Amino acid sequence: PVSASSTSASPIEHCPGEEAMRACALAFFIVLAPVASVAAHNDEGKAINAVRTPLCRAIVHEMHMEIHKHTLRKDGEDDIYETVPAICLAIVQNYTMRRTPAPERGWQLLKRTVRLDDDEAPDPASFEHIMLLKKACEAFTEEFQHELSGLMYKQSYAQSPSQIEQTFCGAPAVTNSP
Repeated sequence: PVSASSTSASPIEHCPGEEAMRACALAFFIVLAPVASVAAHNDEGKAINAVRTPLCRAIVHEMHMEIHKHTLRKDGEDDIYETVPAICLAIVQNYTMRRTPAPERGWQLLKRTVRLDDDEAPDPASFEHIMLLKKACEAFTEEFQHELSGLMYKQSYAQSPSQIEQTFCGAPAVTNSP
């Protein structure tokens, strides 16, 4: 039983001795770390889902530019297939994620006014958003690599990026979160 006076004490104070204190600290970490991890994962999942459709548009736009810039269709679909996951570098360099203000506290995907420079070290919040955008892009391109590759191979010279975006990014498979 825990008395009322002992409830305000830190969990570590209930562990006398150095060895016991280490064991208690480890147990405390083992119990609370998964809870914090699940909460962080849930927030990350919400952020990724919030930018899913705008991210799709950005990926299609950047893919369209890369296909034309490097004439990726000339050797068949393989070059385009390999470009799908690699496009995340262009996404991270040209876009950013921003937290929307309260009360919504959602996420937005925004085109950068200036391309991200490799030489500049971002502040911690910006770095966190860059990593979140990278994860979102990697998850999306992994999920839709085959579809994007085939679509961009067939349509990149027949349609504008906005036409492809309307068709592909508006599809239920893309708009509905996994």
